[in-house]
Amino acid sequence: MEWLKRSWRWFKWVVAIGVMGWLFQGHRDAITQIAQGPKSWGYLGLAIILILGASLLTFLRWWILVRAQQFDFSLKQAVRLGFVGLVSNSIAPGAVGGDIVKAILMARDQPQRRTSAVATVVLDRILGMLGLFIVGALTTLVPSGALDHPDLQPVRWLMWGGSLVGLVSLGLMLWPRLTQLAWVQQVERLPRVGHLAGELIRGVGLYQSQPDAVWKAVLLSLVAHSMLITGFWLCACWMRQAWTPDLATHFFFLPTSELFGAFVPVPAGMGALEGAVQWFYERVRPESVAEEAAGAAGFLAALAFRIVTIGISALGAGYYLASRTEIAQAMESRPDEHPAAPGS
Repeated sequence: MEWLKRSWRWFKWVVAIGVMGWLFQGHRDAITQIAQGPKSWGYLGLAIILILGASLLTFLRWWILVRAQQFDFSLKQAVRLGFVGLVSNSIAPGAVGGDIVKAILMARDQPQRRTSAVATVVLDRILGMLGLFIVGALTTLVPSGALDHPDLQPVRWLMWGGSLVGLVSLGLMLWPRLTQLAWVQQVERLPRVGHLAGELIRGVGLYQSQPDAVWKAVLLSLVAHSMLITGFWLCACWMRQAWTPDLATHFFFLPTSELFGAFVPVPAGMGALEGAVQWFYERVRPESVAEEAAGAAGFLAALAFRIVTIGISALGAGYYLASRTEIAQAMESRPDEHPAAPGS
């Protein structure tokens, strides 16, 4: 089974590169024309600043969630593991998801509360997705004829539905009486999984005692995603294409594109994100813009964004290389080497 896992890690890259090649081939002439044209380099500089800033805000968001669990964890450590996750997700061939690497390394440093340590990474990812839903939902309130295409109406429902479900679920998690319910208290007594459930319940209790930390994390998600989407739009402007959707339109469709790229099992959503953006560009184009030209513009905008994000991830290459031995040891360690015990 081990050789199957290793084969799949590399095969994911083959799939991703194949999809990218297929997308390029479908609009080769238009893409070549745009790529060979002049560029607005000032937009590139602004895009780098915003996208880097968005990444740093996500590191800060995770640090706030970890500190709320009363772990001895510095902001410097959050930045280090954050960059390790970015590199693992975007650069290292065959690497597992960056969140998994972060969770494993975090759990390795907290042997008495491994479950709570991993839970901070999971909650950070959930709040990040909630931020995407909220940003997309709020954008639907801005009048825009480009969003009236019938194919885009399900996106409106997805954004609002995801926002409402996420906010209600978060409110329930922070409701103090939740952890005091009798059936919740009984979960801790279950055989085999009781101690893990109990640790999670105590972790939820800590967040209930510090709700401001969770809401700060939600706010940081909104700001970070707003910066990221604006950075994407600036990447599109960098290409100096004949037509580019306005910033408000990007705020509408890019959250869905990011979610699509996050759930397709290829490295960093490579090919999936580009395909989704291309599809949306073709739907929001005005009648004066040909579908092929719109698709090419979408593909190149997403490609420019990926180039910038990979460049930013490369800033953490030193962190990743310095942690290679630590990552390998953590990935190969058995669960019983670091027993999970209830902690305060």
